[in-house]
Amino acid sequence: MWKLIRQDIREYGKAGVAVAAVMLIFVKCFGGACISKLITGLPCPACGMSRAAEFFVKGQIKESMQMQPLFFLLIIGTILLVLCRYVFRGHEAVLKYYAVFLIGFAIVFYVYRMIRYFPDMAPMTYRRENLLYMIGQMLHTLWERI
Repeated sequence: MWKLIRQDIREYGKAGVAVAAVMLIFVKCFGGACISKLITGLPCPACGMSRAAEFFVKGQIKESMQMQPLFFLLIIGTILLVLCRYVFRGHEAVLKYYAVFLIGFAIVFYVYRMIRYFPDMAPMTYRRENLLYMIGQMLHTLWERI
């Protein structure tokens, strides 16, 4: 088991650090890590996941659940991954079924949250300072000058 863990860290560790670094850079430079909100201004199905994790780490479970309930399904998925990969080897098929369930549930839940909470309740808010809006403003300004 420990040999497999060390192998996975060697194989995937750099990618994990790179993803964390990019997210940190996005948060510091753009005020958020959500690519969807930065480009389109619209929340993505995982919107609120970072804040849910932050609340969870602080012990604020209720706030975490309100921000993004799917965070807890992600924790369950992580536990399943660890168990299937390192404890009960050969049962990785369970992860495929769980991933399909999680993706399907996330899509349905996203539609529900967009209908119920968008654009007035965090994290399902519209970010006006998005890339498409800024490009549109620049094009509009250029058009006015022509």
